[in-house]
Amino acid sequence: MRSLVLSAIAALVLAGPLAAQNPQMRRQMLQQQVVERFLANYRVQAGLTDEQFAKVQEESRRAFDARAELAERERQTLRELEAQMRPGVAADEGKVVSLLDALVQIQLERAAQAREEQEEYAAFLDPVQRAQLTLAWARLQMQIERVRAGRQGGPGMQGP
Repeated sequence: MRSLVLSAIAALVLAGPLAAQNPQMRRQMLQQQVVERFLANYRVQAGLTDEQFAKVQEESRRAFDARAELAERERQTLRELEAQMRPGVAADEGKVVSLLDALVQIQLERAAQAREEQEEYAAFLDPVQRAQLTLAWARLQMQIERVRAGRQGGPGMQGP
C-alpha cells in the first residue's frame, strides 16, 4: 500500500520539468500519470484479472473525472464565497445563502457519487477488493492534499 502512495508522490515530484509547459496541460499529464501508476499498483495489490482491471480502469477514470468536476465547482464556489466575505465590504446576504446552499448541494452530489461508484465496483470486485480500492484512493487523496498544502505554504482552507 505504501508503494501506491510513494509512486503517486514520485509522479508529483517528477512533474517539475513540465512546469514550463501550459499549466492545464501539465496538470492533465500529471493526473494521468498518477492515475496510471495508482491503478497499476492496485492491480497487483488486489490480484485483479485482466477483465477486472479493464473495468476498474474504465470506472476509475469516469469517477476521477466526475470527482474533478465536483472539486472544481467546489473551489469556484468557495472563491465566490471568499469574495463576498472581504473585510470592509458588506456581503450580499442573498448571494451568501445561495453559495452556502451550493456547497451543501456539492456535498450531497459527492455522497451520491460515492454510492454510485461502490455500486459500479460491486459488479466486478469482491468486497475486500472494493475496500482495498477505497482505502487506497483515500490515502492517495490525503497525500495529494498534503503536497498541495506544502506548495501553498500551509494547510489551506479549513472547514468549520
